[in-house]
Amino acid sequence: MPKRPPSRQSSSKAIQEADQSQWVFLMNDNLLEISGDIEEKPVICQLRHPKTDEGCLYLFDQHGKNVYEIIKYKEEFRSWLIGESVQKDGGIILTTQIDPVFLVLPYLIQQDKCSKYMTLDQIVIDDKYTECRRLPDCNGLNELTQVADVKGENDFKGYRYNKDKTLSWLKAKVDNLTDGIIEKGIQVIKSQSAMYVKSNKEEKLDRDAYVKYSYGMISDYLPLQISQELKTYLGIPDCEEKVSHNPVEEPPAKRVKLEDIKPLEDYSKQNDDKKKPTLSKKLSMAQKKLEKIDKKGMKSLSSFFSPKPK
Repeated sequence: MPKRPPSRQSSSKAIQEADQSQWVFLMNDNLLEISGDIEEKPVICQLRHPKTDEGCLYLFDQHGKNVYEIIKYKEEFRSWLIGESVQKDGGIILTTQIDPVFLVLPYLIQQDKCSKYMTLDQIVIDDKYTECRRLPDCNGLNELTQVADVKGENDFKGYRYNKDKTLSWLKAKVDNLTDGIIEKGIQVIKSQSAMYVKSNKEEKLDRDAYVKYSYGMISDYLPLQISQELKTYLGIPDCEEKVSHNPVEEPPAKRVKLEDIKPLEDYSKQNDDKKKPTLSKKLSMAQKKLEKIDKKGMKSLSSFFSPKPK
């Protein structure tokens, strides 16, 4: 399974806790461009995260048409050298574009809104995170027809949550992500050998593992209710039996259990060729081979530690 980023933190909380004046951002240069109109500039604000329901930082571009998630990744024992200074916080802050439908969906499924047709301005209302008012102007919200029933035309459209449409749309997202991961050759099964030729059954198991991994990534942006419904819709069981994909692992029958091997001679007594070694009821392969060896003329191990005769 490919490693996910080492530590994903709520960007707003992580930045506030860092006691420093500089941070390392990775973003597209276009996001920093500002036109002549001072009101049309990039804006960083807090929005409600669709999964955690907590406030996280998001960036709207200068025209407010695209929204980007701001995520901080941080590894332990890492710092940055900036100029002649050392920044003890070695995290890196990334901006990645996000589908605004995921940010609108939690408002759409609210109990007091999901049963009736409402306009986006009526749906996306949040007294705690008021900047959500920017979401209805974002590109990509035409995809709302994939998760909701729609009435009306042009600028006056009413939306009503549709569970079946939503699950079908999310399944398509999972399938597309799964195909992309497989196409790029990203490994998601830790115990799989790259040189192992798999049977059709094992290939099916691998596909299921990719689907489960993709589902996990999509679920990072879904409310718990929809995440559970999608899991059932995809047929992902809650508990799965562990399947070994390690081709070099020997079958249990070929393994020698050390605890079953017992000494064939009593080394606490003098060697007596007339006495036969005491055998356990069930002999292992090693014991059977040792029994066939002609031990006449052989000294016992204890004889090497006996005092030499004067």
